[in-house]
Amino acid sequence: MAKPIFIATHPNFEKNDYRLLISLLFNFAEWKKEQNVSDFTKLVSTFFKSNAMATDSARSALYILLINLDIPKGSEVILPAFSCMVIANAVKWAGLTPMFADCNTQNFNYDLNDLTKKITQKTKVILVQHTFGFPEDITAIRKIVGKDIFIIEDLAHSLGGRTDNKLLGTLGDATILTFGIEKVISSIRGGMLVIKDEVLAKKISQNIYILPAFSKWKTLIALKGAVLWHMITPMYYWGIGKVTIGKMFVFLAHKLGIMGNMIEDCEYDTCKPKWLPSKMSPALAKLGMNQFKKLTRLNKHRAEIARLYFQELNINYQIAKDDFVTFLRFPVIVKEASSLILEAKREKIVLGDWYRKILYAPDKTLKLLGYKKGSCVNAEYLSQHIVNLPTHINVNREDALRICNIVKKYLI
Repeated sequence: MAKPIFIATHPNFEKNDYRLLISLLFNFAEWKKEQNVSDFTKLVSTFFKSNAMATDSARSALYILLINLDIPKGSEVILPAFSCMVIANAVKWAGLTPMFADCNTQNFNYDLNDLTKKITQKTKVILVQHTFGFPEDITAIRKIVGKDIFIIEDLAHSLGGRTDNKLLGTLGDATILTFGIEKVISSIRGGMLVIKDEVLAKKISQNIYILPAFSKWKTLIALKGAVLWHMITPMYYWGIGKVTIGKMFVFLAHKLGIMGNMIEDCEYDTCKPKWLPSKMSPALAKLGMNQFKKLTRLNKHRAEIARLYFQELNINYQIAKDDFVTFLRFPVIVKEASSLILEAKREKIVLGDWYRKILYAPDKTLKLLGYKKGSCVNAEYLSQHIVNLPTHINVNREDALRICNIVKKYLI
């Protein structure tokens, strides 16, 4: 029987991560050991040769950064429409206005012509995403926006990537990192802010120092959820038809609230949960350090799987000679995305759907965020036609070939 392949259930974790997870469940001293957060922060600071500060999530890191930039309320922050709503929410929480620019269809980063049109006198900040790991052209963006607009790099897809032999995250004015369950490395939940300016870094560091601690209950849910998924995955499809042991277990776990949610219900109304922002969990920071030490190997594996997809699917994204693309996921544009996803599920393969909707958000959230339908035509087209293929460390060459055999007939 072919093994199940999932794209988003703690895909980076290996045996030593799970051993650490289980030990952390019973070692409560690590839950309050602030040195774990300090050590993780030092690793990241050394990597970027800049000031790093830890928070509970990237959205909290962005929120804290924005409220410390001393820009007028209502100022505009340009964001990619082909992204996730939590980043736009953080802009709203800071009393600023999210403005959405379209992506291109070659590497899913900004359409620079559309970006130029979206800049106004109120524009004070722009966030660049390096979508799926493809490096954004920050040199070109700087020429477009000028020297006074603050550029934030979002490395949710691209931690460890390079362009022109320069490390992504060192090209803008600040950088946000996320360590969610399906990101480049995972601490289950957590984020960091990397700041070049020493004065701004000191100011923000003082703000983070007085934040409330991450909830021990949420730490427990995070650790338990990862262990449960590890147990469920091998037997997820045991059963008859749609009725399987794994699906029943997941349904019950969510009903009982023991799986946790990466997005709180109130965030769909663009509201800030009361407990945000908070500090990073010391226990989860321990996981993050373990993962961070594997960053080069994890990304090298992703690049190797992506190379196989390129060859088997005859896809030709343009990548500069000196660029290293992390390929957190491998995007493909297909005729019938929903049909492909369903067929893959029948073969016990769960593919990704970033971003099947603009900002990966329901219509009510888009309205609250001020997104205007038809304003980002490429992103809207891609939302109907994009599927992402897994590249993570637990996908091997044989798995990737299985995936290619299903995907080929759907390609545009």
